[in-house]
Amino acid sequence: MLMLISGLNIMEHWKKVCIYVSVYVILREFRPIDPFIIKYLTLLPEKYTVKIIREEVYPVGSYFSVLFVVIVFLVTDYLQYKPIIILNGLSGIMSYSLLLGSPTISFLKSGQIFLMLFRASEVAYYTYMFANIRNKDEYQIATSIVRTSVLVGKCSCGTIAQILISYNIISYVYLLYLSVFGTILTTIWSLIIPPVKFNLYFYKVKEPVLDVFVYDNEKIIRTKIDESTNMNIVENNTKKYFIKMKCSEVTQILWDDFNVAYADSNVFKWSVWWSLSLSGYVLVSQYIQLHWEEIEPHGELNSLNGAVESLATLFSAATTYAIGRVNGDWDKYGDMIMAIVAMGLGVVLYFLSFTESLIKSYAYYIIFCCTYQTMVTISSTEVAKFLKRNCYALIFGFNKLVAYILIILFTMVVVEDKLFSFDIRQQFQDTLNQKLKV
Repeated sequence: MLMLISGLNIMEHWKKVCIYVSVYVILREFRPIDPFIIKYLTLLPEKYTVKIIREEVYPVGSYFSVLFVVIVFLVTDYLQYKPIIILNGLSGIMSYSLLLGSPTISFLKSGQIFLMLFRASEVAYYTYMFANIRNKDEYQIATSIVRTSVLVGKCSCGTIAQILISYNIISYVYLLYLSVFGTILTTIWSLIIPPVKFNLYFYKVKEPVLDVFVYDNEKIIRTKIDESTNMNIVENNTKKYFIKMKCSEVTQILWDDFNVAYADSNVFKWSVWWSLSLSGYVLVSQYIQLHWEEIEPHGELNSLNGAVESLATLFSAATTYAIGRVNGDWDKYGDMIMAIVAMGLGVVLYFLSFTESLIKSYAYYIIFCCTYQTMVTISSTEVAKFLKRNCYALIFGFNKLVAYILIILFTMVVVEDKLFSFDIRQQFQDTLNQKLKV
Protein backbone atom coordinates (compact mmCIF):
# COMPACT_ATOMS: atom_id res chain seq x y z
CA MET A 1 0.00 0.00 0.00
CA LEU A 2 2.91 2.35 0.80
CA MET A 3 4.53 1.56 -2.59
CA LEU A 4 1.25 2.39 -4.30
CA ILE A 5 1.02 5.74 -2.53
CA SER A 6 4.62 6.66 -3.34
CA GLY A 7 4.12 5.74 -6.99
CA LEU A 8 1.16 8.09 -7.22
CA ASN A 9 3.38 11.11 -6.62
CA ILE A 10 4.91 10.95 -10.13
CA MET A 11 1.67 10.43 -12.07
CA GLU A 12 -0.57 12.90 -13.85
CA HIS A 13 -3.09 14.42 -11.49
CA TRP A 14 -6.24 12.89 -13.03
CA LYS A 15 -4.65 9.44 -13.07
CA LYS A 16 -3.77 9.74 -9.39
CA VAL A 17 -7.35 10.66 -8.61
CA CYS A 18 -8.61 7.67 -10.60
CA ILE A 19 -6.28 5.28 -8.75
CA TYR A 20 -7.25 6.58 -5.31
CA VAL A 21 -10.95 6.25 -6.14
CA SER A 22 -10.52 2.92 -7.96
CA VAL A 23 -8.75 1.28 -5.03
CA TYR A 24 -11.47 2.61 -2.75
CA VAL A 25 -14.33 1.21 -4.82
CA ILE A 26 -12.64 -2.18 -5.28
CA LEU A 27 -12.29 -2.50 -1.51
CA ARG A 28 -15.84 -1.24 -1.07
CA GLU A 29 -17.20 -3.94 -3.38
CA PHE A 30 -15.54 -6.72 -1.39
CA ARG A 31 -18.76 -7.91 0.25
CA PRO A 32 -18.93 -11.65 -0.58
CA ILE A 33 -22.13 -12.17 1.42
CA ASP A 34 -24.18 -10.05 -1.00
CA PRO A 35 -24.91 -12.76 -3.64
CA PHE A 36 -26.05 -15.10 -0.86
CA ILE A 37 -27.67 -12.70 1.60
CA ILE A 38 -31.15 -14.25 1.20
CA LYS A 39 -29.70 -17.73 1.68
CA TYR A 40 -27.93 -16.57 4.84
CA LEU A 41 -31.03 -14.92 6.31
CA THR A 42 -33.37 -17.83 5.54
CA LEU A 43 -30.93 -20.31 7.12
CA LEU A 44 -30.65 -18.40 10.41
CA PRO A 45 -32.02 -20.14 13.54
CA GLU A 46 -34.86 -17.61 13.53
CA LYS A 47 -36.05 -19.08 10.18
CA TYR A 48 -36.86 -15.80 8.47
CA THR A 49 -39.05 -16.40 5.44
CA VAL A 50 -38.92 -14.71 2.06
CA LYS A 51 -42.25 -13.03 2.87
CA ILE A 52 -40.90 -11.50 6.10
CA ILE A 53 -37.78 -10.22 4.36
CA ARG A 54 -39.76 -8.78 1.47
CA GLU A 55 -42.57 -7.15 3.42
CA GLU A 56 -41.01 -6.24 6.80
CA VAL A 57 -37.26 -5.82 6.39
CA TYR A 58 -36.63 -4.37 2.91
CA PRO A 59 -39.31 -1.61 3.04
CA VAL A 60 -37.69 -0.04 6.14
CA GLY A 61 -34.51 0.67 4.20
CA SER A 62 -36.44 2.13 1.27
CA TYR A 63 -38.07 4.78 3.46
CA PHE A 64 -34.84 5.82 5.17
CA SER A 65 -33.00 5.97 1.85
CA VAL A 66 -34.73 9.21 0.85
CA LEU A 67 -33.78 10.91 4.12
CA PHE A 68 -30.14 9.88 3.76
CA VAL A 69 -29.94 10.89 0.11
CA VAL A 70 -31.29 14.36 0.94
CA ILE A 71 -28.79 14.86 3.77
CA VAL A 72 -25.86 13.54 1.73
CA PHE A 73 -26.44 15.62 -1.40
CA LEU A 74 -26.90 18.78 0.67
CA VAL A 75 -23.73 18.45 2.74
CA THR A 76 -21.27 16.55 0.52
CA ASP A 77 -20.00 19.59 -1.41
CA TYR A 78 -19.96 21.65 1.77
CA LEU A 79 -17.93 19.06 3.71
CA GLN A 80 -15.53 18.60 0.79
CA TYR A 81 -16.36 14.96 0.00
CA LYS A 82 -13.83 13.09 2.15
CA PRO A 83 -15.90 13.04 5.40
CA ILE A 84 -18.79 11.47 3.49
CA ILE A 85 -16.43 8.93 1.92
CA ILE A 86 -15.29 7.96 5.43
CA LEU A 87 -18.93 7.80 6.56
CA ASN A 88 -19.58 5.45 3.66
CA GLY A 89 -17.10 2.95 5.04
CA LEU A 90 -18.32 3.24 8.63
CA SER A 91 -21.96 2.71 7.65
CA GLY A 92 -20.94 -0.43 5.76
CA ILE A 93 -19.24 -1.80 8.88
CA MET A 94 -22.40 -1.21 10.92
CA SER A 95 -24.72 -2.66 8.29
CA TYR A 96 -22.99 -6.02 8.08
CA SER A 97 -22.00 -6.24 11.74
CA LEU A 98 -25.67 -6.08 12.74
CA LEU A 99 -26.30 -9.32 10.83
CA LEU A 100 -23.76 -11.33 12.85
CA GLY A 101 -24.84 -13.92 15.39
CA SER A 102 -28.59 -14.46 15.68
CA PRO A 103 -30.02 -11.07 14.73
CA THR A 104 -33.55 -10.17 15.74
CA ILE A 105 -35.95 -8.59 13.29
CA SER A 106 -35.04 -5.20 14.81
CA PHE A 107 -31.36 -5.84 14.04
CA LEU A 108 -32.23 -6.77 10.47
CA LYS A 109 -34.18 -3.54 10.06
CA SER A 110 -31.34 -1.53 11.61
CA GLY A 111 -28.93 -3.23 9.24
CA GLN A 112 -31.11 -2.13 6.33
CA ILE A 113 -31.05 1.47 7.61
CA PHE A 114 -27.25 1.52 7.71
CA LEU A 115 -27.17 -0.20 4.32
CA MET A 116 -29.23 2.65 2.88
CA LEU A 117 -26.78 5.16 4.37
CA PHE A 118 -23.99 3.09 2.80
CA ARG A 119 -25.67 3.31 -0.60
CA ALA A 120 -26.70 6.96 -0.28
CA SER A 121 -23.18 8.13 0.56
CA GLU A 122 -21.62 6.39 -2.44
CA VAL A 123 -22.28 9.57 -4.43
CA ALA A 124 -19.33 11.09 -2.58
CA TYR A 125 -16.58 9.17 -4.35
CA TYR A 126 -17.86 10.03 -7.83
CA THR A 127 -18.28 13.70 -6.98
CA TYR A 128 -14.86 13.65 -5.28
CA MET A 129 -13.42 12.45 -8.57
CA PHE A 130 -15.19 15.12 -10.65
CA ALA A 131 -14.16 17.87 -8.22
CA ASN A 132 -10.50 16.83 -8.43
CA ILE A 133 -10.16 16.38 -12.19
CA ARG A 134 -9.34 19.68 -13.85
CA ASN A 135 -10.04 18.95 -17.50
CA LYS A 136 -13.67 18.02 -18.21
CA ASP A 137 -12.56 16.25 -21.40
CA GLU A 138 -11.11 13.58 -19.11
CA TYR A 139 -14.44 12.94 -17.36
CA GLN A 140 -15.58 10.16 -19.67
CA ILE A 141 -12.42 8.07 -19.46
CA ALA A 142 -12.13 8.70 -15.72
CA THR A 143 -15.76 7.71 -15.14
CA SER A 144 -15.34 4.56 -17.19
CA ILE A 145 -12.16 3.62 -15.29
CA VAL A 146 -13.81 4.06 -11.88
CA ARG A 147 -17.02 2.32 -12.90
CA THR A 148 -14.96 -0.50 -14.40
CA SER A 149 -13.12 -0.74 -11.08
CA VAL A 150 -16.46 -1.04 -9.31
CA LEU A 151 -17.44 -3.88 -11.59
CA VAL A 152 -14.04 -5.59 -11.35
CA GLY A 153 -14.27 -5.46 -7.56
CA LYS A 154 -17.79 -6.87 -7.64
CA CYS A 155 -16.81 -9.57 -10.14
CA SER A 156 -13.80 -10.76 -8.15
CA CYS A 157 -15.84 -10.70 -4.97
CA GLY A 158 -18.61 -12.80 -6.52
CA THR A 159 -16.08 -15.25 -7.91
CA ILE A 160 -14.38 -15.69 -4.53
CA ALA A 161 -17.74 -16.14 -2.81
CA GLN A 162 -18.87 -18.73 -5.37
CA ILE A 163 -15.68 -20.76 -5.07
CA LEU A 164 -15.80 -20.72 -1.27
CA ILE A 165 -19.43 -21.89 -1.23
CA SER A 166 -19.28 -24.35 -4.13
CA TYR A 167 -16.34 -26.25 -2.65
CA ASN A 168 -17.74 -26.06 0.90
CA ILE A 169 -14.63 -24.24 2.09
CA ILE A 170 -16.59 -21.98 4.41
CA SER A 171 -20.22 -21.40 5.36
CA TYR A 172 -22.35 -18.32 4.68
CA VAL A 173 -21.59 -16.78 8.07
CA TYR A 174 -17.88 -16.55 7.21
CA LEU A 175 -18.79 -14.69 4.02
CA LEU A 176 -20.41 -12.18 6.33
CA TYR A 177 -17.23 -11.89 8.40
CA LEU A 178 -15.25 -11.29 5.19
CA SER A 179 -17.75 -8.57 4.22
CA VAL A 180 -17.20 -6.81 7.55
CA PHE A 181 -13.45 -7.08 6.97
CA GLY A 182 -13.86 -5.56 3.49
CA THR A 183 -15.75 -2.55 4.84
CA ILE A 184 -13.05 -2.06 7.50
CA LEU A 185 -10.37 -1.96 4.78
CA THR A 186 -12.56 0.49 2.85
CA THR A 187 -12.69 2.81 5.86
CA ILE A 188 -8.92 2.63 6.34
CA TRP A 189 -8.31 3.55 2.69
CA SER A 190 -10.82 6.41 2.93
CA LEU A 191 -8.60 7.90 5.66
CA ILE A 192 -5.60 7.72 3.29
CA ILE A 193 -7.31 9.42 0.34
CA PRO A 194 -6.09 13.04 0.12
CA PRO A 195 -8.78 15.65 0.81
CA VAL A 196 -10.05 18.02 -1.86
CA LYS A 197 -8.14 21.28 -1.83
CA PHE A 198 -9.90 24.17 -0.20
CA ASN A 199 -12.36 25.87 -2.55
CA LEU A 200 -14.32 29.10 -2.44
CA TYR A 201 -17.76 27.62 -3.02
CA PHE A 202 -19.15 28.57 0.39
CA TYR A 203 -17.00 31.67 0.94
CA LYS A 204 -17.47 35.21 -0.26
CA VAL A 205 -14.87 37.88 -0.91
CA LYS A 206 -14.21 40.70 1.52
CA GLU A 207 -14.42 44.28 0.30
CA PRO A 208 -10.68 44.97 -0.27
CA VAL A 209 -10.55 42.34 -3.00
CA LEU A 210 -11.33 43.48 -6.52
CA ASP A 211 -11.83 40.15 -8.20
CA VAL A 212 -11.48 36.44 -7.60
CA PHE A 213 -10.43 33.81 -10.08
CA VAL A 214 -10.82 30.07 -9.52
CA TYR A 215 -8.90 27.87 -11.91
CA ASP A 216 -8.73 24.12 -11.38
CA ASN A 217 -9.23 24.49 -7.63
CA GLU A 218 -6.24 26.85 -7.44
CA LYS A 219 -7.23 30.08 -5.68
CA ILE A 220 -5.92 33.34 -7.17
CA ILE A 221 -6.96 36.84 -6.18
CA ARG A 222 -6.16 40.27 -7.50
CA THR A 223 -6.06 43.18 -5.07
CA LYS A 224 -7.10 46.78 -5.73
CA ILE A 225 -3.65 48.01 -4.84
CA ASP A 226 -1.83 46.10 -7.55
CA GLU A 227 -4.06 44.58 -10.22
CA SER A 228 -1.10 42.94 -11.91
CA THR A 229 -0.08 41.04 -8.80
CA ASN A 230 -1.57 37.58 -8.31
CA MET A 231 -1.41 35.73 -5.03
CA ASN A 232 -2.04 32.08 -4.29
CA ILE A 233 -4.52 31.73 -1.46
CA VAL A 234 -4.21 28.75 0.81
CA GLU A 235 -6.65 27.62 3.44
CA ASN A 236 -4.64 29.07 6.30
CA ASN A 237 -5.01 32.68 5.20
CA THR A 238 -8.53 32.61 3.79
CA LYS A 239 -9.83 34.67 6.72
CA LYS A 240 -7.71 37.55 5.49
CA TYR A 241 -9.52 37.71 2.15
CA PHE A 242 -12.76 35.73 2.54
CA ILE A 243 -15.58 35.25 5.00
CA LYS A 244 -17.80 32.20 5.30
CA MET A 245 -21.34 32.55 4.03
CA LYS A 246 -24.34 32.50 6.32
CA CYS A 247 -26.77 29.60 6.20
CA SER A 248 -29.28 31.66 4.20
CA GLU A 249 -26.58 32.58 1.68
CA VAL A 250 -25.52 28.93 1.34
CA THR A 251 -29.14 27.95 0.73
CA GLN A 252 -29.45 30.64 -1.92
CA ILE A 253 -26.31 29.58 -3.78
CA LEU A 254 -27.46 25.94 -3.72
CA TRP A 255 -30.82 26.98 -5.10
CA ASP A 256 -29.22 29.13 -7.80
CA ASP A 257 -26.90 26.30 -8.87
CA PHE A 258 -29.84 23.91 -8.88
CA ASN A 259 -31.85 26.16 -11.18
CA VAL A 260 -28.95 26.86 -13.51
CA ALA A 261 -28.06 23.16 -13.81
CA TYR A 262 -31.54 21.86 -14.61
CA ALA A 263 -32.26 24.76 -16.95
CA ASP A 264 -29.74 23.09 -19.26
CA SER A 265 -31.67 20.66 -21.46
CA ASN A 266 -28.73 18.24 -21.60
CA VAL A 267 -28.47 18.02 -17.82
CA PHE A 268 -32.23 17.62 -17.51
CA LYS A 269 -32.74 14.83 -20.05
CA TRP A 270 -29.72 12.79 -18.96
CA SER A 271 -30.69 13.27 -15.30
CA VAL A 272 -34.20 11.96 -15.99
CA TRP A 273 -32.78 8.90 -17.71
CA TRP A 274 -30.24 8.43 -14.90
CA SER A 275 -32.90 8.59 -12.15
CA LEU A 276 -35.44 6.32 -13.82
CA SER A 277 -32.90 3.72 -14.84
CA LEU A 278 -31.27 3.75 -11.38
CA SER A 279 -34.59 3.12 -9.67
CA GLY A 280 -35.24 0.15 -11.94
CA TYR A 281 -31.74 -1.23 -11.44
CA VAL A 282 -31.90 -0.94 -7.63
CA LEU A 283 -35.28 -2.69 -7.55
CA VAL A 284 -34.09 -5.52 -9.77
CA SER A 285 -30.87 -5.93 -7.76
CA GLN A 286 -32.71 -5.87 -4.44
CA TYR A 287 -35.38 -8.42 -5.31
CA ILE A 288 -33.65 -10.67 -7.83
CA GLN A 289 -32.53 -13.21 -5.22
CA LEU A 290 -36.10 -13.46 -3.92
CA HIS A 291 -37.19 -14.04 -7.53
CA TRP A 292 -34.66 -16.83 -7.96
CA GLU A 293 -35.71 -18.35 -4.67
CA GLU A 294 -39.31 -18.45 -5.91
CA ILE A 295 -38.37 -20.09 -9.22
CA GLU A 296 -36.35 -22.87 -7.62
CA PRO A 297 -36.53 -22.77 -3.81
CA HIS A 298 -34.45 -25.86 -3.11
CA GLY A 299 -32.60 -26.36 -6.37
CA GLU A 300 -28.85 -26.85 -6.65
CA LEU A 301 -28.65 -24.13 -9.29
CA ASN A 302 -29.67 -21.58 -6.69
CA SER A 303 -26.18 -21.76 -5.24
CA LEU A 304 -24.75 -20.22 -8.43
CA ASN A 305 -25.74 -16.68 -7.44
CA GLY A 306 -22.12 -15.64 -6.94
CA ALA A 307 -21.09 -16.93 -10.37
CA VAL A 308 -23.99 -15.10 -12.02
CA GLU A 309 -23.07 -11.83 -10.28
CA SER A 310 -19.46 -12.33 -11.39
CA LEU A 311 -20.41 -12.86 -15.02
CA ALA A 312 -22.77 -9.89 -14.95
CA THR A 313 -20.09 -7.59 -13.60
CA LEU A 314 -17.35 -9.04 -15.82
CA PHE A 315 -19.28 -8.33 -19.01
CA SER A 316 -20.39 -4.97 -17.63
CA ALA A 317 -16.79 -4.03 -16.84
CA ALA A 318 -15.70 -4.87 -20.39
CA THR A 319 -18.46 -2.85 -22.06
CA THR A 320 -18.12 0.03 -19.60
CA TYR A 321 -14.39 0.37 -20.20
CA ALA A 322 -14.92 0.10 -23.97
CA ILE A 323 -17.57 2.84 -23.99
CA GLY A 324 -15.15 5.12 -22.18
CA ARG A 325 -12.88 4.96 -25.23
CA VAL A 326 -15.64 5.87 -27.66
CA ASN A 327 -15.90 9.52 -28.67
CA GLY A 328 -19.54 9.42 -29.68
CA ASP A 329 -21.69 12.41 -30.55
CA TRP A 330 -24.15 11.97 -27.69
CA ASP A 331 -25.70 15.40 -28.33
CA LYS A 332 -26.81 14.20 -31.75
CA TYR A 333 -27.63 10.54 -31.14
CA GLY A 334 -28.19 10.47 -27.37
CA ASP A 335 -32.00 10.71 -27.44
CA MET A 336 -32.37 7.91 -29.96
CA ILE A 337 -29.93 5.66 -28.11
CA MET A 338 -31.66 6.28 -24.76
CA ALA A 339 -35.03 5.32 -26.27
CA ILE A 340 -33.68 2.14 -27.87
CA VAL A 341 -31.87 1.06 -24.71
CA ALA A 342 -34.89 1.76 -22.49
CA MET A 343 -37.11 -0.35 -24.73
CA GLY A 344 -34.48 -3.08 -24.80
CA LEU A 345 -34.27 -3.15 -20.99
CA GLY A 346 -38.06 -3.33 -20.84
CA VAL A 347 -38.08 -6.37 -23.13
CA VAL A 348 -35.42 -8.08 -21.01
CA LEU A 349 -37.45 -7.46 -17.84
CA TYR A 350 -40.54 -8.82 -19.58
CA PHE A 351 -38.85 -12.16 -20.26
CA LEU A 352 -37.20 -12.13 -16.83
CA SER A 353 -40.55 -11.74 -15.07
CA PHE A 354 -42.32 -14.54 -16.97
CA THR A 355 -39.63 -17.18 -17.33
CA GLU A 356 -39.90 -20.39 -15.30
CA SER A 357 -36.29 -21.35 -16.01
CA LEU A 358 -33.61 -20.34 -13.53
CA ILE A 359 -30.92 -20.52 -16.22
CA LYS A 360 -32.87 -18.15 -18.48
CA SER A 361 -33.48 -15.84 -15.55
CA TYR A 362 -29.74 -15.75 -14.89
CA ALA A 363 -29.08 -14.90 -18.56
CA TYR A 364 -31.66 -12.10 -18.66
CA TYR A 365 -30.25 -10.64 -15.45
CA ILE A 366 -26.73 -10.58 -16.91
CA ILE A 367 -27.96 -8.81 -20.06
CA PHE A 368 -29.92 -6.30 -17.98
CA CYS A 369 -26.94 -5.44 -15.74
CA CYS A 370 -24.49 -5.17 -18.64
CA THR A 371 -26.75 -2.81 -20.59
CA TYR A 372 -27.56 -0.65 -17.58
CA GLN A 373 -23.95 -0.24 -16.45
CA THR A 374 -22.88 0.79 -19.94
CA MET A 375 -25.55 3.44 -20.33
CA VAL A 376 -25.24 4.84 -16.81
CA THR A 377 -21.56 5.52 -17.52
CA ILE A 378 -22.56 7.66 -20.49
CA SER A 379 -25.35 9.45 -18.64
CA SER A 380 -23.10 10.24 -15.65
CA THR A 381 -20.46 11.68 -17.94
CA GLU A 382 -22.92 13.77 -19.94
CA VAL A 383 -24.48 15.24 -16.79
CA ALA A 384 -21.07 16.10 -15.30
CA LYS A 385 -19.88 17.80 -18.49
CA PHE A 386 -22.52 20.52 -18.23
CA LEU A 387 -22.21 21.21 -14.50
CA LYS A 388 -20.18 23.93 -12.85
CA ARG A 389 -17.43 22.80 -10.54
CA ASN A 390 -18.33 22.17 -6.88
CA CYS A 391 -22.00 21.32 -7.38
CA TYR A 392 -21.64 17.73 -8.56
CA ALA A 393 -22.93 16.21 -5.32
CA LEU A 394 -25.91 18.56 -5.35
CA ILE A 395 -27.10 17.47 -8.80
CA PHE A 396 -26.17 13.79 -8.66
CA GLY A 397 -27.59 13.63 -5.15
CA PHE A 398 -30.89 15.12 -6.28
CA ASN A 399 -31.03 12.68 -9.20
CA LYS A 400 -30.53 9.87 -6.73
CA LEU A 401 -33.24 11.34 -4.51
CA VAL A 402 -35.71 11.18 -7.40
CA ALA A 403 -34.74 7.55 -8.00
CA TYR A 404 -35.31 6.60 -4.37
CA ILE A 405 -38.64 8.41 -4.24
CA LEU A 406 -39.72 6.23 -7.16
CA ILE A 407 -38.48 3.19 -5.24
CA ILE A 408 -40.55 4.20 -2.20
CA LEU A 409 -43.65 4.60 -4.35
CA PHE A 410 -42.99 1.15 -5.78
CA THR A 411 -42.54 -0.23 -2.26
CA MET A 412 -45.78 1.26 -1.00
CA VAL A 413 -47.87 0.21 -3.99
CA VAL A 414 -46.38 -3.18 -4.82
CA VAL A 415 -44.25 -4.66 -2.04
CA GLU A 416 -46.20 -3.91 1.14
CA ASP A 417 -49.77 -4.89 1.87
CA LYS A 418 -50.91 -1.30 2.41
CA LEU A 419 -52.36 -0.73 -1.05
CA PHE A 420 -51.84 -3.88 -3.07
CA SER A 421 -50.15 -7.19 -2.47
CA PHE A 422 -48.08 -8.68 -5.29
CA ASP A 423 -45.76 -11.63 -5.35
CA ILE A 424 -42.19 -11.37 -6.61
CA ARG A 425 -43.08 -12.21 -10.22
CA GLN A 426 -45.75 -9.50 -10.31
CA GLN A 427 -43.27 -7.02 -8.83
CA PHE A 428 -40.86 -7.65 -11.70
CA GLN A 429 -43.68 -7.10 -14.18
CA ASP A 430 -44.45 -3.77 -12.47
CA THR A 431 -40.77 -2.80 -12.70
CA LEU A 432 -41.05 -3.57 -16.41
CA ASN A 433 -43.86 -1.03 -16.77
CA GLN A 434 -41.72 1.59 -15.00
CA LYS A 435 -38.78 0.85 -17.30
CA LEU A 436 -40.91 1.23 -20.41
CA LYS A 437 -41.89 4.72 -19.24
CA VAL A 438 -38.25 5.80 -19.51
